[in-house]
Amino acid sequence: MKSLIRKFLTLIGAENLIDKLYNGYFTFKERLQYAILYPVILKIPFAQNFYFVFSKSFGHELKMFISARKDYLKKKHNKTDNLFLLRRNIHRLEKGLLMKNRRNIFALDYIEETVELFKNIAETTPYNDQIKWANDILTEYFKVTSSAPKIDRAHKIYKPIILKLDTSLTFTPYLAKTHHVNSKEAFKTLAQNRKSVRYFDNTKLPDRKLMDEAVEIAALAPSSCNRQPFYFRIIDEPEMVKKVSHLPGGTKGFAENIVAIVAVIGQMNVSPSISDRHLMYVDGSLAAMNFMLALESMGIASCPLNWPEDKAKDNIAGKILGLDKYERPIMMIAYGYAAEDGKLACSVRKPLEQLRKYN
Repeated sequence: MKSLIRKFLTLIGAENLIDKLYNGYFTFKERLQYAILYPVILKIPFAQNFYFVFSKSFGHELKMFISARKDYLKKKHNKTDNLFLLRRNIHRLEKGLLMKNRRNIFALDYIEETVELFKNIAETTPYNDQIKWANDILTEYFKVTSSAPKIDRAHKIYKPIILKLDTSLTFTPYLAKTHHVNSKEAFKTLAQNRKSVRYFDNTKLPDRKLMDEAVEIAALAPSSCNRQPFYFRIIDEPEMVKKVSHLPGGTKGFAENIVAIVAVIGQMNVSPSISDRHLMYVDGSLAAMNFMLALESMGIASCPLNWPEDKAKDNIAGKILGLDKYERPIMMIAYGYAAEDGKLACSVRKPLEQLRKYN
């Protein structure tokens, strides 16, 4: 319809006039916003809330948060497999244990909750390093803390738990050491070599074992209270790749060249607090960078793909990938072996002076 209207306007010689009026309207609107409307809104209390009362800009995120809070609280109060809460609480205990001025009594407000949750998960989940870590931290905690009613009650629940653990490993706080596995120049070269590749060799795919290794390296990225509110959905089935590769912003023109793609899925159900609703973006992005550097070290090319706030695309991706209501893609990452005839963007970065300030 738009193309027909444009053709008609071209025929009557009014296309340029319409473009000028259209662009003029938006120029006037933007000037009105930054010169008058926004300054007034920022000065009047609660005006911002009123301004967005009829807007749908944040509706999708609010619905997602409510779904996430519902899931988190349900798992917490039903004492089901809330691994996010267990990892957070064990990490809090761990931080308490490594303090130089450690108190004899701490964590009274969550130690009973932690032990009950650990008991339930340990008895229903196959043994893994997470269970071993939680067990080691709790053992150390009860070893160094003094008697108190809440600690004693928690210890009473903990003592009967018998697990078959690998005793050759101990996941408790240890002394910091400086590691020089490789030189600074080697890492700089790795970071410089990792460029966004948009044309891939369609005759071969990276082995899934290599992808698993990259995910394990990604998991070493920092994460708030070790909650890790994300996972990597690796898509290498051609038909599914075709469905997904056209969704991210910026793939127009090379989507057909994508041979495999990863959806970094954020999970908002890691905390009941609205202030943590963006945690998945921060932690997921940190992990995604580790992931792409790991791929580069294996000779596997990658290209992070933009995923802006778009309810329609979120819904499409959610249906294709079978996501829960509190999950959404943080970004997509195309990957594969670079095509020999493909070019790379130079993309000169900001100079140091534009990137840092001291104090």
